[in-house]
Amino acid sequence: MIVSLLQPIVSDSKQKNLEQVLALIELAATRDHANLVLLPELWNTPFINEEILKHQDEWDDYIQPLQQTAKSLSIWIIAGTLPRKENDLLYNSCAVINTNGEIVEIADKTHLLEVHTPNHTYDEKDVFTDGNQFKSFITPWGKIGILICMDNRFPEAARTIAQDCFMIAAPCGFNDKVGPIHWNALFKTRAMENQIFYLAANPAKQTYATYTSYGHSLVVGPDGKIIDQLDENPGVLSVEIDPKQVDQIRNRTPYWNLRRKELYS
Repeated sequence: MIVSLLQPIVSDSKQKNLEQVLALIELAATRDHANLVLLPELWNTPFINEEILKHQDEWDDYIQPLQQTAKSLSIWIIAGTLPRKENDLLYNSCAVINTNGEIVEIADKTHLLEVHTPNHTYDEKDVFTDGNQFKSFITPWGKIGILICMDNRFPEAARTIAQDCFMIAAPCGFNDKVGPIHWNALFKTRAMENQIFYLAANPAKQTYATYTSYGHSLVVGPDGKIIDQLDENPGVLSVEIDPKQVDQIRNRTPYWNLRRKELYS
């Protein structure tokens, strides 16, 4: 299968964001013959709470065009994340759309970002409510799990959903402070320890007030090696992968069978 990661520039313009992403999806489908595309976290708004709240009612405005695009191009879309309202609560949510344009799953971010430094404090919970369930979905190539940005910081989260999946898709919003230190190391580790493909999509570099996005979207193989990666600029990363490689690596070194679960509680 061919997977494509989209790395757009995020602005505060709904129309510009949507037009850019739809163009990137079409490029991935027509030029690269992608079967599945992954979008980053909060690609409809700068990752600043005040801006997120300005764009909190746009779920349908984005999802419906993505559904139409998935159907017309016959492509799977893991739609990154967008603010989503349910019962007067706001969630940081990722929809999965199949080739018929149907939403087959919605994953809510389960671990909300919290940062405290001498000069800055940030709490994602000031705008979002945390989800309470990890999600995965069935495709023609096998099962894929979803972990959203901060969720990937917790090894238990990846381990919980990885066993019967061949891939984890991670829509992310890493900034340029932590990205150079943690980005590659984190996703190489999660892929290696769970023997699974990892797709991590991030917005292209752009500064909004106190936040600068990092870019560097990447695909990691189940051996923990980076298969390919973008730089900080906007673009599409398309990679051909073989899901059977997961079984080959898991059979070669059967971490899952060697686990001493009785010692871990």
